[in-house]
Amino acid sequence: MRVLVVESDELSSRILAKKLDNWGHTATVARSLGDARRLIERESFRLIITEINLPDGKGSDLAHYVRSMRRPRYTYITILTDVTDSNILLEALESGADDLLRKPLNVFEMRLRIKAAKRMLNLEDELREGGGTDSTTGLVNSESFRQFFRVIVSENRRTKATGTLLYIHLNNYFDVREASGFQAAEHVMHVVAKALGEIVRGADLVVRLSDDSFCLCLQNTDWPTCKVVGDKVMARLDGIQLVYESHDLRPRVSIEAVNFPDGDTAADALLEDVARFPYPDGEPVKPAAADPRADHSADLAGAEPPPPAPAPRPVAPPATAAAAVGAARAAGDASDMTGLLARAGIDIASFIRLSEFEQKQVLKLAEQLDDAASASD
Repeated sequence: MRVLVVESDELSSRILAKKLDNWGHTATVARSLGDARRLIERESFRLIITEINLPDGKGSDLAHYVRSMRRPRYTYITILTDVTDSNILLEALESGADDLLRKPLNVFEMRLRIKAAKRMLNLEDELREGGGTDSTTGLVNSESFRQFFRVIVSENRRTKATGTLLYIHLNNYFDVREASGFQAAEHVMHVVAKALGEIVRGADLVVRLSDDSFCLCLQNTDWPTCKVVGDKVMARLDGIQLVYESHDLRPRVSIEAVNFPDGDTAADALLEDVARFPYPDGEPVKPAAADPRADHSADLAGAEPPPPAPAPRPVAPPATAAAAVGAARAAGDASDMTGLLARAGIDIASFIRLSEFEQKQVLKLAEQLDDAASASD
């Protein structure tokens, strides 16, 4: 997951960024509100962790700015605070922040909060992808097309029909995004999608595969006979004179093609591994590696490198309070444990869903909180 850390103190920001990197995330640091806004305009971050007080503004100002952008994918915002004024904290939440973390930070608590944020973002992605369409262009999205394409390939094998996948890459997508911002780059994709829809036949399908690429699924044809479609695409897109907020954003595209079916090659392999014919001609080449700047489907699906901790055990959520207590009893004495968790403000159902390693860590934290409360009494 891509994370933006907005922290004015150099040492604190470096420590926090290092922790995030160790947990499998990709952290970028900004030292001020202005720096953060410039980064957000160019890049797509799923999580922002910001101080409540910045040299040139407040964390609530940054949260309000992010919410005003109305991006298709949700950005989770956590504000770090050492203030206790309830009015200031309420203002931070009303500005669009999702969570508050007290300073000095408890590293274990922060990691649990980030995991909770990730689960929420994963659910949001599943709901968005489940709709079947890309929110910017209105086209079929990659996940829906994969399922549909498996059916197409099977049907073509049965009927001895052929087809072509025409891949259209916007080569300057990331240049546009870095120079003019995320919204400008998405505007280019929207314009290109509309142009592609005007070119293809009614039986053909236009798909948005990734941040910077489309796919045309052309039935009952093959690459040598459908080069005319490539000609139309190049002519149509070369003719676009696109200006967005005074910036020249004319699309620069390249085209590759794959014929299908290809013997017994699986549908997913046809999309990812089979060599593609370049436009207008040339020897087939393997698909290019993904651009490292892209926020691709691995992030959409919520994938991240596994942490060094043991892998979580799949545990079904308890359907009732009785089931929760039963599960807790399996890990130790139910009455003592549930009481300890209750005093720490930890929900038993959420506790049961954790891995064995995470449960042990949560119990340690709960015991520390309990001991601290007892000492203060």
